[in-house]
Amino acid sequence: MSERSEVRGTLTKIKEESVEVYELVMNLDDSSREELRADPHGFIQRFLESQGHTVNRLTIDPQGFDNVLREETWRSGWHHVPSGPDKSHWHQIFL
Repeated sequence: MSERSEVRGTLTKIKEESVEVYELVMNLDDSSREELRADPHGFIQRFLESQGHTVNRLTIDPQGFDNVLREETWRSGWHHVPSGPDKSHWHQIFL
């Protein structure tokens, strides 16, 4: 076995702020699944806003949708920034 190379780099905390972590569970029928597939940002933003949340930015991993959209129930993790300069930004995460 060859020797592993040394991992070099830096990790610097650039700011500290609070985040909220949510699990989103959606029950999808054929119509809503197609709508989610066609416009994931718009679909999820519309859902979050219907739940009373403000959405200033939404970050989604589009590669994760193909497998998930075959299911009747879609679970995903999100972190939400409740204050500061990135207030109401939503980012998809793995739970």
